[in-house]
Amino acid sequence: MYPVWEGFLFHSAFLVAIVAVAHVIFSHVTVAATWFNWWVERKALLEDKPYLMDYLKASALRLLMLAYTVGAMFGVGIWFSVTASNPRGISTLIHNFVFYWASEWFWFIIDVFGIAVYYYTFGRVNPRTHARIGLILALAASGTLAIIVGILGFKLTPGAWMQSGLSLDGFYNPTFWPMLFARFGLMFALTALYALLVAGSLPKDHPARKEVVPLAGRVGLVGLLVGVGLVLLWYMPSLPEHAKTLLRVPQAIQPVFFAEMAVGVLATFLLLVLALVRPNLAAHPVLAYGALALAFLGLFGAERTREVLRKPDVIYGYMASNQIRYVDLPARGLKAEEPLLNQEGVLKHLPFAVAPGAKAAASAGGGGVDPVKAGRSLVALECSSCHTVSRQTAFLGGMRPLAVMFARRGMTSKEQIRAYLEAIGGFPFMHPVVGTPEERDFMAAYLEKFVREYYGAKAQGGGQ
Repeated sequence: MYPVWEGFLFHSAFLVAIVAVAHVIFSHVTVAATWFNWWVERKALLEDKPYLMDYLKASALRLLMLAYTVGAMFGVGIWFSVTASNPRGISTLIHNFVFYWASEWFWFIIDVFGIAVYYYTFGRVNPRTHARIGLILALAASGTLAIIVGILGFKLTPGAWMQSGLSLDGFYNPTFWPMLFARFGLMFALTALYALLVAGSLPKDHPARKEVVPLAGRVGLVGLLVGVGLVLLWYMPSLPEHAKTLLRVPQAIQPVFFAEMAVGVLATFLLLVLALVRPNLAAHPVLAYGALALAFLGLFGAERTREVLRKPDVIYGYMASNQIRYVDLPARGLKAEEPLLNQEGVLKHLPFAVAPGAKAAASAGGGGVDPVKAGRSLVALECSSCHTVSRQTAFLGGMRPLAVMFARRGMTSKEQIRAYLEAIGGFPFMHPVVGTPEERDFMAAYLEKFVREYYGAKAQGGGQ
């Protein structure tokens, strides 16, 4: 077992989500912007409108300076954050898709060099050659998206991989195509907002501004309607029944996430409509930046919901969010770890235990070991991926705090909590607690202390 990263003030999952969504908004804008720019450049050549090149130069410079620098750094941040948050989960993905990721980096290298070549060859090469450079850039950007979508979809819908163990079966999973096309649609809506910002930086009487703004409005509206339609009519029906059920469970997916998505879609829709009827007003920086901020909020809700849909697993049906494997995978020669951990104890396999000497508790009968400290190590491993398990990450209420859950149920004594831990295996959407009976006692002792710390003296008699 690996060390557990709880986070500080904010739960680790929240920090991962912020980094991931920031990368998503940059990457999605980048992919669609390359296609949009290629289209505008072809329009400039075919219709003899050289003034459109002013927009293209401004767009390419911003992509080069922001999307391919800040956005790329957020991509690196994803690797750091998810590795710290769930090392066994990311290890499984690497072992299954290492060559897929290698090909994604191949496309990304073309992307990174391509945007520099595209920008610095304006007016220096034949116009048709320059348009071809833009097409190569768009194709490479789309290649990176397609590969990442296959790996992301695998985590929720591994499909036939569970029987065959073949990486291709995991990559072309049941949600691969619906997610790919839905993202393509939605990213054009995001890029339309970006295009409004770029066009708004041009003088008000510039002909490129007058032409690009309504064009962005049309492209963005089509992308938004197609993307939302594909999510509702194709992606969601492709989800496993477990995920469809979770969508209706407020305790799993908080209603605020749905509100965030609705606000993001509505703000984007209204600004794109405004781009058709009042182009000059729609290109105002305040409106464009505001819509992008709300779109970020909507993306946060959507990505957070997609991540929650596979709970309590990090790879649905294979590995739990706490990095414990609960099922056999004969195709890979892997056995479920639950029976072994129940027999030998979790602490024996937790070399990075928080409690000094906690590892020895499994072999020494717990003598001389602080049960609260040992319990904290166990609770952090088994529960912290989905719940706030200490005051360390309780800022803004934390994420489904265990203290709140136990207090709401009137379970604040060690005996009550211990009984609840035994029953967890019978609850939907939760794996059973793993470990020896003595380790469950340790967990109950720590959780009793956590409830009292969370609520103070008032909670001390709450379960009496």
